Amino acid sequence: MRQYKRFKAEHPGCVLFFRMGDFYEMFFEDAVAAHRELGITLTERTEGVPMAGVPFHSVENYLRRMIQAGHRVAVCEQLEDAAASKGVVERGVTRVVTPGTLTDASMLDDGERAVLAAAAFLEAGEGDRTPVALAWADLSTGELQVAELPASAAADELARIAPAEVLYCETADGKLPPRVEALTAACRASLTGRPGWQFRLSEAEDVLKKQFGVVDLKGYGFEPGEPALAAAGAVVAYLLETQRAPNGRLMHLRPPRRFERGAHLVVDPTSLASLEVERTLDSGGGGQTLLKVMGRGGGGPGGGCVTAVGKRKLRDWLCYPLATRAAIVERQAAVAALVDDPSGRSALGLALEPVQDVPRIIGRLGVGRATPRDVVALGRSAAAAEGLSDVLARLGDRGEPLRDWTRRLGGLQPCLAALAQAVRSACVDEAPNHLREGGLFRDGHDDELDESRTLVRDSDAWLARYQAGLLETSGIGSLKVGYNKVFGYYIEVSAANKARVDDAWGWTRKQTLKNAERFITPELKEYEGKVLTARDRAVAREHTLFEGLCGQACEELETLHGFAEVVGELDVLRCFAERAARWGYVRPLILDEPVLRVRAGRHPVLDELLGDQFVPNDVELEGGGRRDADLGPDPDPGPDPNAGDTPEPGGGGEAPSLVLLTGPNMAGKSTYIRQTALIALLAHAGSFVPAEAATVGVCDRIFTRVGAHDELHAGRSTFMVEMTETANICHHATPRSLVILDEIGRGTSTLDGLSLAWAIVEHLASKPLGCRCLFATHYHELTG
Repeated sequence: MRQYKRFKAEHPGCVLFFRMGDFYEMFFEDAVAAHRELGITLTERTEGVPMAGVPFHSVENYLRRMIQAGHRVAVCEQLEDAAASKGVVERGVTRVVTPGTLTDASMLDDGERAVLAAAAFLEAGEGDRTPVALAWADLSTGELQVAELPASAAADELARIAPAEVLYCETADGKLPPRVEALTAACRASLTGRPGWQFRLSEAEDVLKKQFGVVDLKGYGFEPGEPALAAAGAVVAYLLETQRAPNGRLMHLRPPRRFERGAHLVVDPTSLASLEVERTLDSGGGGQTLLKVMGRGGGGPGGGCVTAVGKRKLRDWLCYPLATRAAIVERQAAVAALVDDPSGRSALGLALEPVQDVPRIIGRLGVGRATPRDVVALGRSAAAAEGLSDVLARLGDRGEPLRDWTRRLGGLQPCLAALAQAVRSACVDEAPNHLREGGLFRDGHDDELDESRTLVRDSDAWLARYQAGLLETSGIGSLKVGYNKVFGYYIEVSAANKARVDDAWGWTRKQTLKNAERFITPELKEYEGKVLTARDRAVAREHTLFEGLCGQACEELETLHGFAEVVGELDVLRCFAERAARWGYVRPLILDEPVLRVRAGRHPVLDELLGDQFVPNDVELEGGGRRDADLGPDPDPGPDPNAGDTPEPGGGGEAPSLVLLTGPNMAGKSTYIRQTALIALLAHAGSFVPAEAATVGVCDRIFTRVGAHDELHAGRSTFMVEMTETANICHHATPRSLVILDEIGRGTSTLDGLSLAWAIVEHLASKPLGCRCLFATHYHELTG
């Protein structure tokens, strides 16, 4: 109990899972909490000391439930063999499990990320322009990114990142700073205060240098003293503290990468929610989101993403669409190559299927918690690289747009083949989930292991041979070789024949019975030592071999990271192509001009749910700032992907920058404007779009303001929420933005609402702004 109380004091705020034999026990208030959250029996170890426990072999399930209930858990293990120790077994906390530090497969869904973020305000003040250093890491995959943004943009990014846990600099009074609360309000993360010194730049740089084994961070593109490193150092320090990583380093954690916001189309959290990209506004309708629908690909067998890394990559591409024409067109070309080759597309899906969740496997390798099945799955995945390369090679001329992925995979293949061969030659095909009883390595792989296994398997045969030899040598017919747990192995001779035992044989008397005498020989004693410890030695040897195999895999972490990236991207490209082929999507023409023309466009979600009942729609918009000097001359749009197939929609005369959409309730206004925004978003992600033809000018942001809701907990009515979100659009929209507004001016009097809607329409439509805008309203007076 002194041990328990010491570890509990070292980890305040954590429920302590304290290993005692085959159970993790909890005491005092922790036991009560576990009883409440897990539904396990509450008992007492001694009178007045509440106790509850869970079996050690199924602890991950209980950990997941405690984390989901909002707790942090410190896991205290036995650090020595209880049978060999004297006195109280030595124990230690080996990891602290928090919402942002999950790595185990049982705690994470394939398509979800468990992101840990840190936010550090770089100046005093609470304004939208106050600079904030952000860093975020996914421990399960090893990704680490940093950014320095104004507070308003940082709040948007946190919402898009959707971290499970956010670290902040705790204050002397222990209260949550208001500006931290405002920054994290939209992301619904668990908030964890950390000591201020962990956010000091000097401390942060030291932690990062030690973690990555470098003398400075210039090689990663960071100059000394860059403020963004403060948040990155806090993230790494927290990960090291909670994981107790081998050698004091997280081997799989990749160096910090600077997040380039300008490389992505900005879709703020309000717009992501309004467009139902990741989750629906209402649980009705089957919960169909853009992510779910696109993830199903063609909707048939093998149509969607077939790998776990592909599912997460799809989420990234939809939440972080591209913002440059060249990058979009490059991705489109790869999708087009797969659309045009159904057999190649099918072969690619089959080649991807054997690839397991490589990033999360190497994440568990990095924190020392990989299982035998993880290593076998890693070898099987590495072996799949050869088949993947063959498929890309068979695509021939059509595979030219995929040359970048082909080249990257080709550079990785030799190392992957070596790792696959090492795992395949060493491990059985059906690996055990743990090494408590061994069984991972093949017979013949290791002489020492084979010897131990032979002793275990063949002990009876050896004893029979040994007994036969003694019978022949001694001539004592009643002699037998036996074993019991108290005295071990022995040679038993009846009392009538004990006088025939010759001292020259070297037998030593071990036990005297009423009717028999038992002896031991040096050879039998030596064999006894071997057999009785053979099983333990076999398991220990497998542990040693397993650590060596894990070490070999850790030497190829960069190769495995690169392989996972290639697999994820190819999986999403194939998913996009499958969806396009099966649902009649077309490749949109991408221009740098602020235009948007769609003929017979369809809502990607309702298109699947309603089928032929959905009525396609046209839209034609042209930003009023198209000819403004700040946009420069019209660039060359390049080849039209629709040429010779379906002509570019519209084009006959100048299109409006703003469309006022009126009509009765249930007329489809909201569906139409969301459909337009989703088509634009899919085009920026590199996907084909549900339409007969489309031309999409590159946007810098997509803004939406759809639906009515309040935030009474924050003191904001429906009207105030609507006005705040609309003000954000008016302040940040540019001539290259796409703005979707629905029913502005509700929640107040008719004339006031009409006046607000009128002023907002004029602002968005007038130069120099003149952004592309769809404005749905019941105020028919606006059309006059």
